[in-house]
Amino acid sequence: MNKNYYEILGVAPHSGSGQIQAAYRFARSLYSGEATPTYGLLTAQERDQMLALVEEAYAALSNPNVRRDYDIHLTAQGVRTLPPQEPGSVHPEANPPEGGRLSRPNQVPDPALTEVAVEPARVPEMVNGSVLKALRESRHLSIDQIAALSKVGARFLRALEEDRHEALPGRVFARGFLIEFARAIRVSDTELVERYLRHWTGK
Repeated sequence: MNKNYYEILGVAPHSGSGQIQAAYRFARSLYSGEATPTYGLLTAQERDQMLALVEEAYAALSNPNVRRDYDIHLTAQGVRTLPPQEPGSVHPEANPPEGGRLSRPNQVPDPALTEVAVEPARVPEMVNGSVLKALRESRHLSIDQIAALSKVGARFLRALEEDRHEALPGRVFARGFLIEFARAIRVSDTELVERYLRHWTGK
């Protein structure tokens, strides 16, 4: 696979340790056991291969020293990264400062701090990429902010909003991405997923 560790886990390179761990658990759930959605789509060997990649990625990104060296390697290849978290510290991009005040206008808001103020949005009967974009923009969130909140890679979110289904790794993955997208913008994930996938044209 021509994917770096961040892409394997579906997180942004500046993600904090909590986001890395949550993405790892989600990725493991996709490939572990007969109850996972991928059971009927991948062979046992393919699932084992993906699990090995997920474990390898998490082992590297969960270790601050290994992650620092890996980020240096990625930076040399033109991938923008930030220094990984040290134990007991946080990245300003990953978490707002105490009190929930944002130090920069493009910083990702903490869902726990905004949950009360955000009213649930209605999901239209017809959902496509343009509707996803409109719902996201109604929350005043950028693609990168949704990526940080949902732990879904920004390139996958752009593919969903542009209806480029062929650029996504498959329907089962798109379903998982849509669920996380819906939760990030606080709409019904059941309605959003079902209505978007009615028009699925990918593999």
